[in-house]
Amino acid sequence: MTGEHLSDREALGISLAERIALDPHTVTDEFFLKLKAHFSEDEIVEMVFACGIFNWGNKFNITMNMDASDESAYEADMQYRREEIA
Repeated sequence: MTGEHLSDREALGISLAERIALDPHTVTDEFFLKLKAHFSEDEIVEMVFACGIFNWGNKFNITMNMDASDESAYEADMQYRREEIA
């Protein structure tokens, strides 16, 4: 699982974040075993918590259509995708 420039530990941390963001059901027992080979239980809990907070923030920002102010260093006029539930 080593990336071109990432250690196994770094690649697993990124994979955990991607799995939590895209589909937390993919964080399986088998994946946890891989994590436990490189991270302590406390580190895993901290990463899952941090991912949860960031994902919550993303959902909040999208739901509320948050945008940068004119005084912000960030680009304004965010475009949010709109979909209806079938």
